[in-house]
Amino acid sequence: MDEVYSGTAEAVLAAVNGFPGLQEGQRFRLAEPGQEQGLALQIGSGPVILRESRSVTGKVRRLCALPFAAVCRMGGAGQRQRLDAAAWLETLGRWLEGQTVNVGGEDHCLAAYPALTGRRAFTAIRRAGPPRQADRQADRTETWVMEMTGNYYEEDE
Repeated sequence: MDEVYSGTAEAVLAAVNGFPGLQEGQRFRLAEPGQEQGLALQIGSGPVILRESRSVTGKVRRLCALPFAAVCRMGGAGQRQRLDAAAWLETLGRWLEGQTVNVGGEDHCLAAYPALTGRRAFTAIRRAGPPRQADRQADRTETWVMEMTGNYYEEDE
């Protein structure tokens, strides 16, 4: 299961790092953000099987969900930066859902989800709710989070 979890997490990381709203050199990483500012992708405890079916030939097909969160940590946030962070995360979420978003005056739409290994394929990525402030430190460093779920099918070979 660790190989499946790792490959799926890497595919989600590739998807978020393909977001056209990222600035030059800006990237998400698979880690908790430390005290520094930046972007991180927090993967939940791993994939969850939502549905499983077996064919008469014994093949198993599962619909799985991988919960994850896009995290943005910024320092010295004022009201305008908070609104910008929430709007930016919202745009990222809509883009991952396959909606057309306007970034830098241009329309963008995610053409396809990254490929998974084996007989697995993403079917959808959905927001679990709006972006929210998860943490605020005394030095005005804030952490903003948008929780999402990536659904994918997997078949036994």
